[in-house]
Amino acid sequence: MPIRKHDRLKRIRDLLLIILFWFAVWQIAAMIINQSLFVPSPAETFVTLGGLVTTSKFWLSVAFTLYRVVFGLAVSFVAGIAIAFLASHSRWLENLLRPAVTAIKSTPVISIIILALIWFSSSFVPVFSCILLCFPIFYTNTLTGIKNVDNNLLELAHVYKIKRKRIIREILVPSLRPNIYAALSLCIGFSWKSVVAAEVLSSPDYSMGFSLFSTKQHLDIPALFAWTLAIIIISIILEKLIKRVLPKEGAQ
Repeated sequence: MPIRKHDRLKRIRDLLLIILFWFAVWQIAAMIINQSLFVPSPAETFVTLGGLVTTSKFWLSVAFTLYRVVFGLAVSFVAGIAIAFLASHSRWLENLLRPAVTAIKSTPVISIIILALIWFSSSFVPVFSCILLCFPIFYTNTLTGIKNVDNNLLELAHVYKIKRKRIIREILVPSLRPNIYAALSLCIGFSWKSVVAAEVLSSPDYSMGFSLFSTKQHLDIPALFAWTLAIIIISIILEKLIKRVLPKEGAQ
């Protein structure tokens, strides 16, 4: 058996063992407490989840939440990288933005959501929260990457009068990929948390966050666990898809 295939099978086996371990812990906790009102069993949770996925409301909620996450990520991604490039060429702009970026990074997510509830419609609050949470990460990572680009390569390119497009494509982009990749990996998890939290408070018609809040109102704890499990699974799938699309150099 080829070494690479053997390693892949070993990783899959180890992952399955880890998952089985934590499901066993969950099952034992459910058996000890013996009250599904507090901790439903894995079987009860999956049965509830199975019932949810057969409804149109579930898929509409998933679709709208996924749209808000992707849209918020895309805006913060483009804005963070573009503004970082501008700030890298202007010390004045970098100094001007530093207090704002620091303030956004230090502001509790709940404060951002409450302010957004005052300023925007309920459907846009989760998107705004996602953008405001992720923008500083993309901005600071990109700016740090630009500052760490090898100046000797840039000077050499200048001496040989290499075109700016080629400098960007062959020097800047490869240098920035690890920073942007790290920012994106971090923001995928943050975006889901901020969007779902904002949906809980803003309560748009179709959203996974509002569905979570509804389970609390009805004390339907198995449904609460089922929706939480669905959010975790979809978040992991989205992260894997984005990582698969990204160039391999980004993982280095």
